[in-house]
Amino acid sequence: IPALLYAISYMPHTPLSARIPDLSPTIASLVERCLQKRPEDRYSGGAELARDLQQALRNRNATRSNLTPAPRRAAPSGSPEIRYCRTADGVPIAYAVHGSGPTLVRVLGWFTHLEMEWEWPALRLIWERLGETHTVVRYDGRGIGLSGPWTQEFTEETRQLDLDAVLNAIRADQVALFGISEGGWSAAHYAAHHPDRVNRLIIYGSYSRGMQFRPGYDADETRALETLMRKGWGRDTPQYRQIFTTAYFGADADPGLVAHFNQLQRAAADGDTAARYQESLNRRPDGHDVFASIRTPTLVIHCRDDQIVSFEEGRLIAAIVPGAQFIPFPTGTHYFPVEDAITMRMAEAITRFTH
Repeated sequence: IPALLYAISYMPHTPLSARIPDLSPTIASLVERCLQKRPEDRYSGGAELARDLQQALRNRNATRSNLTPAPRRAAPSGSPEIRYCRTADGVPIAYAVHGSGPTLVRVLGWFTHLEMEWEWPALRLIWERLGETHTVVRYDGRGIGLSGPWTQEFTEETRQLDLDAVLNAIRADQVALFGISEGGWSAAHYAAHHPDRVNRLIIYGSYSRGMQFRPGYDADETRALETLMRKGWGRDTPQYRQIFTTAYFGADADPGLVAHFNQLQRAAADGDTAARYQESLNRRPDGHDVFASIRTPTLVIHCRDDQIVSFEEGRLIAAIVPGAQFIPFPTGTHYFPVEDAITMRMAEAITRFTH
């Protein structure tokens, strides 16, 4: 019995998605939260859990009925309210706003789901901390997360239209853009072409050179990953998505976080959408001239052991953008930090830069 109690209290459990492959990703994430070791990471009480379960059932019924998203709807557990705006070409874009202070817009088109990323403590911590000093705006790009579907080609123009629609919706004259991973490219391009709307630019874990222009590019491997995404992304078994999750958070990441992020990826996009989006990213050129034209004050943050985008790419951006500041972090997390200490340091650095 002591050994069992110790295991329950301290040892990581097998993710539910591995035990029950066909379990709803949303329901699995709720149960995973109940199983967290630290009390502060679990639900505060039965009423809070009941609200999330009711919201999950409503979302499921809405999906089954193929309902069009309402202009606004409340998210569970005190998370920011989900709102909708439309792009110039008519696509509904989901966004959420919380906090107070200078406006900070998260630019990340892929692997986002406004509700699910808020459900896991390590994923929402950076937004909670930034919300103490900023009005934080997050959005799901077209075809992703809670935004409207998109069956056509993804391009840089579609990503710019998504961002532009959100900025028009929040009616902010001047904003800071926080571009993460591939979103760093989109944020940089928007800042270069709309300097009147962007007063600060933060680029995290990103690149100035498209994949084909970086050392070590392997066309065969790239095509194989695209095929893997198209064929296996939406399957019940998480092994296909695990390839990306491991690279994003590292092999030693919290198993619960890994399971939740696998579910988030599946909920964020179907296999065809994910593959089409990846293909669009792989077509990006060398963006040296655009990055060199940026005159907005810029902060570049990059992790030393990033497995997706090498540390050299971050240093290259800092060297190209005139007057850019550069901050390295001692971690290998690509998506954004999930270690509390690193997250706090990043939030503090961003606040100093934007205030």
